[in-house]
Amino acid sequence: MSQLKTERSLGQKLFRVFAGYEIAVTCFALLFLLTFFGTWEQQYIGLYQAIDKYFDIDSFFVVPRNEHDKILFLPLPGTYWVIVVLSINMFLGGIVRMRKGWRTAGVLVSHFAILFMLIAGAVSSIAKKEGLMMVYQGEKSDYAQSYHSSDIEVFAYDEKGDRTAPTVISSAELEPLRNEDTLHVDLPEFPFELEVTGYLGASSMALAKNDPERAKDHKVIDGYFIHEKERSTTQEENMPGCYVTVGKDGEEIRELVLSNLSPQPVSFVVDGTRYGMVLTRKVWPMPFEVELNKTVGEYYPGTRKASWFQSDVTKVTDGNREDYEIIMNHPMRHGGFTLYQARWDKPQGRPFSGFAIVSNPSDQWPKWALYVSASALLVHFVTMLVLYTMRSTRKSSQAAS
Repeated sequence: MSQLKTERSLGQKLFRVFAGYEIAVTCFALLFLLTFFGTWEQQYIGLYQAIDKYFDIDSFFVVPRNEHDKILFLPLPGTYWVIVVLSINMFLGGIVRMRKGWRTAGVLVSHFAILFMLIAGAVSSIAKKEGLMMVYQGEKSDYAQSYHSSDIEVFAYDEKGDRTAPTVISSAELEPLRNEDTLHVDLPEFPFELEVTGYLGASSMALAKNDPERAKDHKVIDGYFIHEKERSTTQEENMPGCYVTVGKDGEEIRELVLSNLSPQPVSFVVDGTRYGMVLTRKVWPMPFEVELNKTVGEYYPGTRKASWFQSDVTKVTDGNREDYEIIMNHPMRHGGFTLYQARWDKPQGRPFSGFAIVSNPSDQWPKWALYVSASALLVHFVTMLVLYTMRSTRKSSQAAS
């Protein structure tokens, strides 16, 4: 019996710690520091790298650094996991431990809504996908491409010269590679295997005869070579490149150079069949088709930077056609996908639109949580005001009598 009492006492102490204000204050202080240093470091490493470093689920600890890679502060826990601890603290302290009753119903509901908002952020961090769909006026598209990740697509050409369905070597296999690493790829559906070498996350492709001095220090294939480029703080501007060796039964058949800067596939022949390979931004098929009927916009004076733009589109799904007007802050929504007007240009008089496509299951959750929290707090404050007024009136009546 005494052992049971001791265990309960320990459990109560642990509950007091995890539900206490001390952890809440510590979490808020850490979030302030993480947001400050993440924003500070963003100017040196770029938005994408800063988000990946400070806010990703895989970032358990981060070390803030300056532009010279010197440590600015003590190691901090990753933002994602600080929010996980804060959510547990809010659930235990703001819901489980909170006094229940009609007087506290509004505050209790608002705590649920805030917790739901934190959960929405966690779901977004794990499940959110983003891409860019580029469409010229009068044309249509049914896919988007990743902003940051690139795949190698390997495919055969049919008798008509059209591409068959590609086999993909994903960015998850390529991005961890360093320049000196080698990736061996077996392709059961093809009569050859591949070796990926010299992978560069930020590269440039050059013609050897135009830069002979630099070409001496690099591998030249078909007159071209790739060399490392200073990494941009804007991740979309970093174009990967690599060399690929095609082999069969341990013998080299062909060596290729691939670059995101070269959108055309490189072709080769194995056993009389023509194949192609291309390093391209990851393709994201859409469950609908977008026809760009008309797009208009304006530039800032004296620049080629768009200040305003909109697009008239038709969404085609299983033969059903729906017309939409997409303006900068008025997106099109469809089955969990949201299309924002993100880019516009008119090169050589031919206008096109770039649609940022986001798939986020928790896209609207924060808005709903905000409505619920505001409504619950409004009910709570009105209730408290009414009770206070009634008490004041009663006391005044008693004093008068």
